[in-house]
Amino acid sequence: MSLHWNSIRVRLIAWYVMSLGLVHLIVGATLYQMIASRLHHEFDRRLETYTACLVEVLPQHRQLDLAEVVKEMSEVAALGSNLFVRVTDAQGRLIYESPATASPMAARLRVGVPGGSSQPSTLHVPGAGPWRMLRREVLQDGRLAYVGLVAIPLQGVHQALDHLRFILIVVVPCVLLLASFGAWLVLNRALTPLKEVIQTAQAIQANDCSQRLRVPTTGDEVQALAETFNAMLERLHRSFAQMRRFISDASHELRTPLAVLKGEVELELKSHPASEDRCQETLATCAHEISRMSRLVETLLFLSHAEAEKIALELKPIRLDRVIGAMAEEARILAEAKRLQIDVVNDSRLVVRADEMRLKQLLLNLLDNAIKYTPAGGRIIVGCRADHGQAALTVTDTGIGIAARHLPRIFDRFYRVDSARSRADGSYGLGLSICQWIAEAHGGSIEVDSLPGQGSTFRVRLPALKDDAALIEANESQPLAA
Repeated sequence: MSLHWNSIRVRLIAWYVMSLGLVHLIVGATLYQMIASRLHHEFDRRLETYTACLVEVLPQHRQLDLAEVVKEMSEVAALGSNLFVRVTDAQGRLIYESPATASPMAARLRVGVPGGSSQPSTLHVPGAGPWRMLRREVLQDGRLAYVGLVAIPLQGVHQALDHLRFILIVVVPCVLLLASFGAWLVLNRALTPLKEVIQTAQAIQANDCSQRLRVPTTGDEVQALAETFNAMLERLHRSFAQMRRFISDASHELRTPLAVLKGEVELELKSHPASEDRCQETLATCAHEISRMSRLVETLLFLSHAEAEKIALELKPIRLDRVIGAMAEEARILAEAKRLQIDVVNDSRLVVRADEMRLKQLLLNLLDNAIKYTPAGGRIIVGCRADHGQAALTVTDTGIGIAARHLPRIFDRFYRVDSARSRADGSYGLGLSICQWIAEAHGGSIEVDSLPGQGSTFRVRLPALKDDAALIEANESQPLAA
């Protein structure tokens, strides 16, 4: 595996190591200073205790054997011969001096503390290391009576600090390396899904979006990333499939009228002599096909603008009963040839905020669809009612119905249940797609219930306005239907 600084794994590990190392350095230095200060403080307290016992108390009790007391104190404190005690009187005559201490060392200790100093000091004795010393003067009746000197080697404190330094310098970096290696393993495992994302993304082609990531059940951001990526792939798959169907259907729909136009024109050109009636018939056919192509292009342009959100809606309070009444009158004209009965069932109090022109377009598309697929003598019911705070607009017919297998795709572009019949009626399978967009653009939805041979019910749900002010505004802005 090649290592590059731009790699997330390398940068995370580098920052982890540097951050952890800096924390260890700061904590280690602080800990060392605190422990060293504490050890020296405790050492000085012990030295002061020894001094107070041996210099200030014991020389006043001559009946006590000072040498025996010093010996016992050395054994209790585990100092052995490393406890140096020297006591003199005011005239400098020696009262007691530790006999076990080597003469050169004793001589060095005797002159190591400056006169008059009563604070612990450190003296480096050649061959014996550093010693901590304390000089104490004892007064009686305001006059100097005794002068004592107590010294203890700092070897134990330095050994403890040496062990601590060893831990901080050797052991802690080893732990740091082990932690870094563990972090590397954890990061490798955590970033594996990202590698899969990269490989899957590289393998995806426009004609194949069927590949999916393996989703780990970790409950963390990696799982969320994999699920989001899979959802995106699913949307891309549907979009590409819809695009392919759109291109195929649009090509087919445009090819048919173009072929008719070409055939009619070529046939007319080959006719000799060309009759005036034949020319009129050919021109009429061409005009009809051109009109169909124009409607198709206009519808496609509308849907394209709708998807690009380039269509602005002029929203205002609209009374549904008046819009439905107006569209029902137009539908009755279209239904006369098939002798269809169109009934209106309305709730006169329903008001929605909508674009009146688009709402009429939606109703007219649904009514036109019902008229086309309802046999002669059938019935169509259009109306609206309140349903859980929404306005439910319904168009029900007694037509041929729709099979269950077609319902999931009924609102897809260019989708037609009966392609031959739809093409003969001049339908391109775009009307219901427009209805769906209009409903959703108004914050609503559209759905269909249908049974073959019994008819269909298209139901549009739109947010309803409930206040009286909206009803008054709708009455003022919307004229009564003729």
